[in-house]
Amino acid sequence: MISSLGLILTIFVAGWIALGALHRPSVGFGSRTFALFGVLIGLWAAGDLMVRLAATPVELRWARRCFFLASAGLPAVWFWLGARAAGSAWYVRDPRRVAIAFTVPAFFYSCLYWERSGRFVEWEAMPPSHGPWFELFMNHQYLLCLVGTAYFLQAALRIGRTSGAAMATLASGVALPVAVNLVYYFRLTETDWTAVALGPAALMIWFAAVESGLASNLSADRSDVIDQLDVGVIVADPEGRIVSANRAAARLADIEQLEGLLLPEAVAAAEQRPDAAIESRGIALSGRFGTTGHALILTDRTEAESSRRRLELGGRLEALGSLTAGIAHEVNNPLAFIQTNLASLEATAKDLSAPHVRAVLDEATREGVDDMACVIEETQEGVERIRQLVQRLKTFSRTPDLTATAVEVDLVRAAHQAAAIASIGHAGWAIRIEGAARLPVITIETAVFQILVNLLLNAVQADTDGPDVEVVLEAGDAGARILVADRGPGISPSLLPRIFDPFFTTKPTGTGLGLALSYDLARQLGGDLSVENREGGGACFSLWLPWSPSDVSASPPDIDEASTPPPVA
Repeated sequence: MISSLGLILTIFVAGWIALGALHRPSVGFGSRTFALFGVLIGLWAAGDLMVRLAATPVELRWARRCFFLASAGLPAVWFWLGARAAGSAWYVRDPRRVAIAFTVPAFFYSCLYWERSGRFVEWEAMPPSHGPWFELFMNHQYLLCLVGTAYFLQAALRIGRTSGAAMATLASGVALPVAVNLVYYFRLTETDWTAVALGPAALMIWFAAVESGLASNLSADRSDVIDQLDVGVIVADPEGRIVSANRAAARLADIEQLEGLLLPEAVAAAEQRPDAAIESRGIALSGRFGTTGHALILTDRTEAESSRRRLELGGRLEALGSLTAGIAHEVNNPLAFIQTNLASLEATAKDLSAPHVRAVLDEATREGVDDMACVIEETQEGVERIRQLVQRLKTFSRTPDLTATAVEVDLVRAAHQAAAIASIGHAGWAIRIEGAARLPVITIETAVFQILVNLLLNAVQADTDGPDVEVVLEAGDAGARILVADRGPGISPSLLPRIFDPFFTTKPTGTGLGLALSYDLARQLGGDLSVENREGGGACFSLWLPWSPSDVSASPPDIDEASTPPPVA
């Protein structure tokens, strides 16, 4: 009577565990595995109860089929849950390997439907008569239970570092049914109380393993939703070792196999990528027994960081434009005085250099007059350089009037004209222009010409051994694109974000205004200017311009796709 009541209570407890596992907020393989665990416990208790109540051979046959279904599947599921809880390396790498544990029990259970010689069990006998196959079956099931128990105890020791109560509860829940079944196995009692013991044992394992996250929250698998997110999601055990990661996490960290690594290794790999800006955020996973593990969220901030830098650059360029306009105005006035004084000194030097004047001068004075001409010439060269720099600053601060000055510009023609200037002093094949034979856009011709000259000059100067510059003109849906690629040393990845900053240059004699001016002009024309390193060495600048400044989504004009023009000398 007491054993029957215990079996009924075990059935209710098993049903409660199965329903509780399926109704958890994050239902994954971990929760479904524990739901299967509850179902098999219920079948074990129900089968044991049905065997006791069977009155006919048919009822006994179905009762034993129900009982053996649970006894065949429960040790394999026990082994499965233990491997999950312990986070075994073989299980983390490929959870599907656990299916091997179900093959032998499945074969022996099938004997109840086709084997009639009694080699497994004489299922109509009472008490049951067991054959040699049954002993193999039982030994295999005990081995699974012992290995699963060892995994559970290993998990209990691990969670004992954060919660002693969880460790004691898990160890007690694991040991109880094993101890009770061993007592019956060695015939120390006539009644098998294993099914009754499974009820309280399952409750203890539920609270210790599931609520602490070992069997559910820290599962080594990933749901379809998480696996398809663009955000990287990494889950680690309490020791910080990764047990789960979606595909985005592997892509953002640039590591093919994250499972088994420590969280700091994944964070370092993601945040130190030179070609992307990856943001990481850690989350502590907590349960009723304390910390159950850790989660790491990886977010790709490359585009956001690029937009932020462009906004900052735009703000700096705008502020610099106002500043340079004032500087150019203030510098022009002293330059005018200096040039006037130099002109007077030059006239005086010419007068003193006249033959009849030199004849009356002593030798030291004549040498001073000769030196004066050289000093005046060098000073005039310096003033001219200052004047050119001021002119560039004035040009940099000037905003083109798109509505007033925009005209139809053939980008192919503009590229040929800019190449003719940039290739002076180099071989005819230094700059090659490819793509459409005619590419008209509505824009400002002088601004486009200035951008192309700056880009081509930089490309020619990038390769000191002999320029090999390729210009490609392409037509897109919303605008035209001009690619200027060189075969120089390229740009260091750490310097790419600063390449368009004012006064930033990698050349010893550069001013750092050419690319900044080009970027600002492209932005004011409604377009964009970007750069990246090309495969095989060198840099590639990409200038995109809309078909018209007022409506960049307008249909492209008629473009002549005739033969490619010859290289520009």
